[in-house]
Amino acid sequence: MSALGFLTPEASGDAVIARSPMEQLSRAAGARFEVRDGWNIAVAFGESELERRRMEAAVAFADRSHLAKFELQAQPRVLAAAIAAVTGGAELEPGIAVRAADAWWCPVTPSRALVLAEVAAGRELRGALDAALGEAAGGTTTTLVDVTSGLAAMTLIGPGARELLARFCAVDVRPAVTPVAGFRPGSVARTPGYVLVEAEQRLLILVGWALGEYLYEVVSDAALQLGGGPVGADALGVPQVA
Repeated sequence: MSALGFLTPEASGDAVIARSPMEQLSRAAGARFEVRDGWNIAVAFGESELERRRMEAAVAFADRSHLAKFELQAQPRVLAAAIAAVTGGAELEPGIAVRAADAWWCPVTPSRALVLAEVAAGRELRGALDAALGEAAGGTTTTLVDVTSGLAAMTLIGPGARELLARFCAVDVRPAVTPVAGFRPGSVARTPGYVLVEAEQRLLILVGWALGEYLYEVVSDAALQLGGGPVGADALGVPQVA
């Protein structure tokens, strides 16, 4: 098995602060930042009441590029066994992610999965994933790659979340097509990406890290037309399936 741990910001040392590709635009929009778990995170944009109104009455978006992101590759049976071992028996099916062990387990192909978690949970998961893949491998090749700094991430939240996504994304997230926990690869702002439906009014989108600033600009412009705007990490709370 190969593990490319050097790709994670944590590997550079505790003194290094990791930064999102959206930080500069977030700062220009009035974000207040705090260093948490080694990341400089936009925690709030102005008054909490304003952020609450955006989420409840219109639509809001938040930078979540700091999420831990792992890509697992292995033969389908090996991948399934490793995921089941770490999650306590979770099974992935095409197009549907599973929330387990404080993470989202997202099937990309039968032999490839993406794992998304908060930073602290991701640190704990990494060792468990490494061990589970090694145990299940049986002499086959498996790969665990930390792609945290390879994928920028953003949450859209509020009653207008699906409408906001439709302004710049070709992925169909109507509830009948993509229910809660639905996970879809596709064109996001004309670039390859992923969409995860975390809850009825909450979507997570991921694109290549180098396009994070571009994504922020596209989403910000579209949200403004819907009466929405940015919110900080503190407004989001803990992601739940709902």
